Amino acid sequence: MNRLLFLLALTPLNAQAAPAPCASPPPLAEPWTSWPQSGATTAGASASTAPRLILGKPLTATLRPAPQIQFAVPPGKTMPKSYAGLFTLSVKDQARIGIALSDAAWIDAATGTTALISVDHGHGPDCSGIPKIVWFDLPPGLHTIQIASAAKPTIRIMAADARANQPQPR
Repeated sequence: MNRLLFLLALTPLNAQAAPAPCASPPPLAEPWTSWPQSGATTAGASASTAPRLILGKPLTATLRPAPQIQFAVPPGKTMPKSYAGLFTLSVKDQARIGIALSDAAWIDAATGTTALISVDHGHGPDCSGIPKIVWFDLPPGLHTIQIASAAKPTIRIMAADARANQPQPR
């Protein structure tokens, strides 16, 4: 028996090849087309010091040690020796908004001191660098976006309106 057939015979049937690495990521579709752009900020320690997220504008944020954060609502998940930070997001009309992150962390949204329930979660397109997106139906107004339980002190964050990938009426 030749060597290749012998190796195939020894390979378990349920073994799968590892996915091919992303040599050059494809262009992203709406609403994530601007994800590769740059911008930087330091996350706030309180709602009053939180920087504003602008829909469609990604930021690389420096987070703070979690004990320094005055959360608007208790985070849904806490992890010892982790990083956290606060941002604000203003929406004019009710919208389904996705909060995308470059790394694992917990995402909460709040209006004042009322926690908002997420409506969906997932990840971005393959090879996009977006491993986590949490979606919220946000009413008009100013909201606090909380990041908690991040393992690293920096994270990329972007807010996007789900309507951005819908065909626009003429």
